[in-house]
Amino acid sequence: MKLSMRLFTAAAIAAAGFTTCGTALAGLINDVPSCYAATHIAQDGPSYDKLVYVLLDQTVQLDPALEQSVVDNSLRLLQPGSKFVIAEFSAFAQGHYLNVLHTGIIERPLAAARVDSTPMRAARRLQQCLGMQADFARKMVATTLASVMKASTSSLDRSDVLLALKTVSRVVQTDPAARKTVFVVTDGLENSTVTSFYARDAVRDIDPKVELAKAETAHMVGNFGRASVYVLGGAMMPPAAGGTLAERDGYRDPKTLSDLKNFWRAYFAKSNARLVEFGEPALLEPIAY
Repeated sequence: MKLSMRLFTAAAIAAAGFTTCGTALAGLINDVPSCYAATHIAQDGPSYDKLVYVLLDQTVQLDPALEQSVVDNSLRLLQPGSKFVIAEFSAFAQGHYLNVLHTGIIERPLAAARVDSTPMRAARRLQQCLGMQADFARKMVATTLASVMKASTSSLDRSDVLLALKTVSRVVQTDPAARKTVFVVTDGLENSTVTSFYARDAVRDIDPKVELAKAETAHMVGNFGRASVYVLGGAMMPPAAGGTLAERDGYRDPKTLSDLKNFWRAYFAKSNARLVEFGEPALLEPIAY
């Protein structure tokens, strides 16, 4: 086995053992082994300048095409010099709560100006290790996303979307990354003590201004540090058990969808973020930094 492979494999095994041992720090530290540490080469400045935070609503069940879109869009953002965070939420009840599952950093390659001053063998080992690091991170993210989406259920009574977003916003805002992307997989249907976007087991046509005022009064507005936000799964829910034929078919009228989108656009604007796209339920363009 090549030295770079042995170094990365040993580091990966150590990291996997740490993150699965039940410690409270699992997911909150870098779960991806550092190639610079493994090869004893000093880095040029910060290891990343891009952040992607993927937040999954445990109450939303997606069809296979949307599940694949979640994975594809997330993997597209895993570029050299990026940090990723994978988290899940619903409400603090029935064993479900906001939980960070994995955090990882995909390091940037050695700067061109340093290549000539670095021993050729060490530079080659670093390059090989970075390739394995990227594969390791991609597999971790894809596997984790698939696991969360497989366990999602529409049977939970509550969904604290606002609380989860406010909590996450503090972490995103304080992160030093120059470019920040928040990818939220949710129906966007708040159902908590703050407010509910439901009526008779169907989506309620909300007044965006009234609902935003409720969020502000309840101190649920956060600060995302000018992050770009994408939402996939808007108004996604099982067809109603009763009501009109349209409600039982899962139909969402255009005004209801428009008002829901306008609420979240206003909410993120208040929270120092820009809602780039609100998928109803699918995204029409790939996510990009």
